Amino acid sequence: MQCEDMNAMEQRLKEMNIKYMKRTINEEEGAPIDQLFFNDPDGFMVELCNCENLELVPAGSMGRIKLPQDRHIPPLLIQDSNTK
Repeated sequence: MQCEDMNAMEQRLKEMNIKYMKRTINEEEGAPIDQLFFNDPDGFMVELCNCENLELVPAGSMGRIKLPQDRHIPPLLIQDSNTK
């Protein structure tokens, strides 16, 4: 989910005594994205971000775009066509 004021969201989580994790990604590329992760009352993980800096990929382009293989969490499992 996206929000406009990450500081306000973080403050609200603190007020409600909800444990959360905060991280910033893409700082090196000059387009930082802040993320807050926490669990909802049923235990499902929720991610909030200020994603206006996120480069969107058109849905029809998946498969034609080469994604970096060294920056995925969890790492991508790439099988060699010669091994089975």
